[in-house]
Amino acid sequence: MTGLVLELQRDALDKNVDVSSLLRKAVVVSKKLGITEIEAWINQELSGYPADEDAVPTYREVSGVIKVFNPYHGWQPLNFGNADLGEDLSKRKISQAIGELVAIAENPKSGNLQVPFSQHTKNALMKMMRVPLEPTLLVSDAQIHGILEAVRNEILNWALDLEIKGILGDGMSFSKEEKEVASQVTYQVTNNIGSMKNSQLQQDSAGASQTQNITQPSVDISAFIEELKSSLHDLGLNKDDTAELQAEVFTIEHQLASPKPKSIIIGESLKSARSIIEGITGSVLATGLLAQLVSLV
Repeated sequence: MTGLVLELQRDALDKNVDVSSLLRKAVVVSKKLGITEIEAWINQELSGYPADEDAVPTYREVSGVIKVFNPYHGWQPLNFGNADLGEDLSKRKISQAIGELVAIAENPKSGNLQVPFSQHTKNALMKMMRVPLEPTLLVSDAQIHGILEAVRNEILNWALDLEIKGILGDGMSFSKEEKEVASQVTYQVTNNIGSMKNSQLQQDSAGASQTQNITQPSVDISAFIEELKSSLHDLGLNKDDTAELQAEVFTIEHQLASPKPKSIIIGESLKSARSIIEGITGSVLATGLLAQLVSLV
């Protein structure tokens, strides 16, 4: 009977073995050897990654076409006046479970993968449209094949490394010596995922940014938001304007708390806040807030 590691190598080289099945065999090997780093990565691939893009490997970054769905004309491209913004938003890391990606790759007629934007990004983009329609990033099935091949290669390279270290297994079992050797090695999945401790995945961020940098120091924006919040109910705004201003404040605070704040969203929210405050006449408080906004927007 062939050992599990050689079986894993054979399956990784066999295009007829889908990546989901390959990962399930890999998780058996990692569990039996007690390699929690690899097991954590495999489980993320099988069940899907969290919403935080920092936890998603760089090989899962895709580029696509941003479109809006028109109920009368179907999918239509979303044209950006700012080319850099359009290019920036057209690149995403996708977090879907590997099984969903396999299904799309095996049935390309089902259409492109739809990668939704966060609610804050949707709101910012829809504010820029004359007719607000929900934007979505559509990714071709060819890029899905690329992700599947990347995962297959990771498994193959890992299985080859195990063989080099003398870890092969006997049938479905590994010897005590093999387990000891496996426990003494720190494993990484190429450069896409940094050192993985226990079940926590940390991604090296070099070269993987999809967002623009905030042009103003976040501390200046935070200071302005705090002052705006304390002055909100003294500005004499009507109910609707107050609610809208509160929503913009919430959006900015949410972005500032993010590890990768999106400048387009913060900028649009600051512009909306400025527009509302500019409508206030005869208020010294509003004039002071506007003076601060001039340096931020």
